[in-house]
Formats: sequence, structure tokens, C-alpha cells
Amino acid sequence: MKRYQKFILILCVFGITTVLHNQIPIAQSQAEQEASVAIQEADEKLTYVLELLEEISNYDEDIRNLILQADDARQLIKDAKDNYASSNFTISYQKATEAILQLDSIIGEIDSKIQSKTQNKIIIFSLVGVLAGLGAIMFSFLFISKIYPWYEKKKIEEYSKLEISYNNSKGDVK
Repeated sequence: MKRYQKFILILCVFGITTVLHNQIPIAQSQAEQEASVAIQEADEKLTYVLELLEEISNYDEDIRNLILQADDARQLIKDAKDNYASSNFTISYQKATEAILQLDSIIGEIDSKIQSKTQNKIIIFSLVGVLAGLGAIMFSFLFISKIYPWYEKKKIEEYSKLEISYNNSKGDVK
């Protein structure tokens, strides 16, 4: 029985080793694919962040901190690509994921800055509109209460000075 048990034990160890040996390439392939996808996503987000930074530079002069954060994320992406080239897929995936988190944070900050600038513009335009409306109302009130009565008075004065004379020979009115 002991030989039979040893044989079964050897077969089990051999079977487990074979299964694990076959699973290692699958796990590496999966880690490689995850790292590749994460690096690609990080690259796309970095491009998007750079476009947003270019857009927001027209609005806000104080974006130095965001640029430094974007540079840190760019360095993480570079490290992820270097580790990917060295077949360190797990570290590559971690670096790319960390870069994605940083870039998401930067995108959130940029969006909030753009939104606050937009809200400020809306407030300014609303204030200008209200002031223009008040100016129009004041002008209308001034016109109705002061200018129009003055105009009517002057018109009556001018028309009262007119004389109608008839030319007796032709019957024309002057």
C-alpha cells in the first residue's frame, strides 16, 4: 500500500506542478494585458490633461501646481513603460494605475476651475444685463417725465409763431 500511496502522491505533485506551470504563463499574459491597457489609458488621460492645461492657461495664471502634478504623472507613465519593457508587468500596472489616479485628480481640479470661471462669467454678464435694463428703465422714465413734455412745449411754441398768409393773386398758401 505504501508504494501505491507514494505513486499517487507523486502523481498528485506532478499534476499540481503541471497545472501551476501552465497557469503561470496565463497569469503573466493577463498581467501583461492589464499593464498594457493601463499604460494606454494613462497615456490618453495625460494627453487630455495637457489639452485642458493649455485651455485653462488662458483663464488662470496659477496652474503651476497642476503642471507639476501632470509632470509627476508623466514620469510614472514613463516608469510603467520601462517596467513593461523589462517584463515587470505587475509593477508596470501599479505605476500606470497610480498615474491614472493622479491624472483623474488633475482633471477634477481643472474642471472645477473651468466651472468657477464659467460661473464668474455668467454672474458678470447677468450683472451687466441687469444694469443695462435699469439704465433703459431710467432713460424711459426720464424721457416720459422730462424730455417729452419739454418737446411738446417747444413744438407748441414753434407752431404758434407760424403765420398763414394767402397770396391773393394765385390762391396759394405760404
